[in-house]
Amino acid sequence: MTQWEYAKVDLNNVPSNTRDLDLLNDAGKEGWELVTVTVNNFAVLKREVSPAPSAKPATRASMRAK
Repeated sequence: MTQWEYAKVDLNNVPSNTRDLDLLNDAGKEGWELVTVTVNNFAVLKREVSPAPSAKPATRASMRAK
């Protein structure tokens, strides 16, 4: 049976120099799939659990570092 890990990204806190879609595209490159965007602008993401530990999707702090 497939197991999933989930993450929630607050799109209200995306830095002004980054578009929401850029952040979601970057998360997609890391294997995250968008499940839904809530009415209060949170993106819910999922990806299949891999045997090795893996990183969470990009956050505000990591986006500034790029």
